[in-house]
Amino acid sequence: MKQAAPLLICCACAALVPFPAHAADFRVTPNITVSEEFTDNVFETAEGKRYDFITRLLPGLSLDYKASVLDLSVAYNYDYRYYARNSRSDDTTHNLDARGLARIVDEFLLLEASDTYKRVSLDVSRDTSNESLFRNQSDQNIVTASPYFVISTIPHYTIKGGYRYTNTWYKDPSGIDKTEHRAFADLSYEMTKQLSLTGTYSYVIEDTAVADLNRHEAMVGGRYEYADKSFVFANGGASRISYRHGDTFTNPIWNAGLTHVFDSFTVTLSTGVQYSEDPLRASTEETFYSAVFDMPLKRGALTLNASYSDFVNTATDERETRRYGGGFTLHHELTQRLTGTLGFAAERYEQNQLDAYTRKFFVDAGLRYELGEGFSLGGTYRYIDYHSPRIVADNYTVNRAMVEIRKVF
Repeated sequence: MKQAAPLLICCACAALVPFPAHAADFRVTPNITVSEEFTDNVFETAEGKRYDFITRLLPGLSLDYKASVLDLSVAYNYDYRYYARNSRSDDTTHNLDARGLARIVDEFLLLEASDTYKRVSLDVSRDTSNESLFRNQSDQNIVTASPYFVISTIPHYTIKGGYRYTNTWYKDPSGIDKTEHRAFADLSYEMTKQLSLTGTYSYVIEDTAVADLNRHEAMVGGRYEYADKSFVFANGGASRISYRHGDTFTNPIWNAGLTHVFDSFTVTLSTGVQYSEDPLRASTEETFYSAVFDMPLKRGALTLNASYSDFVNTATDERETRRYGGGFTLHHELTQRLTGTLGFAAERYEQNQLDAYTRKFFVDAGLRYELGEGFSLGGTYRYIDYHSPRIVADNYTVNRAMVEIRKVF
C-alpha cells in the first residue's frame, strides 16, 4: 500500500500540544466476513461466458479515538478472493478509510489528514464496482493533508484559509497518478439565523505524468433556511484552467440545491459543476443534475432518484459522455431480526466520440438476518443487463448470487 501514513502527521502535530489529564474515548472493534459467490459470467463478456465460484475472506477492524487535541477514525478490511475454477488467480485488495483531525491551536489552527484505499472503476462515467470484483477497475490510494486556520471571533463572520496536499495513486498502469497542491480561502457572513452568504476562492496546481495544469476557482452565493430543516442554496462563479503546455479554458461553475421536508417525505434537488477524479484523464469536468425522494416507512425506507451528468475533457474542452440514470431502493424490516432490500437502477451512457449509446439495467436484492452475539447472515442476488446497438462488447448479462456470514467482536 503506497503512502499510507498521513495520520502520523496528525499524531505528530497533536503531540505538540499537551494532553489533558482526563482519559480519551478509545474503541477498537475487530470484525471478519466470509462469503461465497456464484457468477455465470465472471469476465462479463458478450460471448464465451464462463462461470465460477468465488470465496472471499475479509478480516478487518474499526478504530475510534477522540480527545481534546485529536480525533482519529480508521476502518480497514483485507479482502482475499479465491476463484475455485481458476478463471483468475487469487486476488487481494484492501479497503481503508482513515481520517484524523489535530487541533494544534484550539479553535484556530487545525490539521486534517486522510488515507483512502479502495478498488474503483477506471471509467469515471460508469461505476462498475458494484457489478464486478475487477472488470475495468484499479486499486486507488488517495492521501490528503490539510493545515488550515479558522477565525470565528468576529461577530457573524467566519474566515477559513489554508493549504491541502493530495496524492492520488493507481495500481493499474493505465491509471494516471496525480499530485495536487491547493490554496484556499473561504468567507461566510451570517446575516440572520436563516440567511448566510459565502465566498470561496482556490488556486490549484496539479502535476501528472500526462499533463500539468493550474486552476483558479471563485464562487459567491448563499443559503436560506425558509422552514425547519428546509433550505435552498446557490453558489456561482468561474473556473479558469491553464495547461502549462497547452490551452486555457474559462467556464462557469456553480452548485445549487433545494431540500424540502414534507410531513411524510423529503425532496432534494441539486445541480453543480465538479472536477471528478478521473483515473484516465488529468482532469474531467462533470456537470450534474439530480433529484432524490426519501420516504420513511413504518418498518423501513423508500428512496427514488433521477440524475443526469455531462462529462467534459478539460484538456480539449470536448464533451465525451452523457449519463442519464434513475431508480429506487427499498429497505423493509420483515421481522425484528430480518431485513430485506430491493433496488433497481437504469442508466444510459451516450459516448460522443463513438456516436453510440449503451443501456444498463441493474437489479440488487438481499436479505440480512441478525443471529445475535455479533453474528449476521446475508444473501444477495444481482442481475446486470447491458445493451448497445453499436458497441459489441456492451451486450451481455450477468447473474451473481452471494451468501455471507459476518462477525463483529
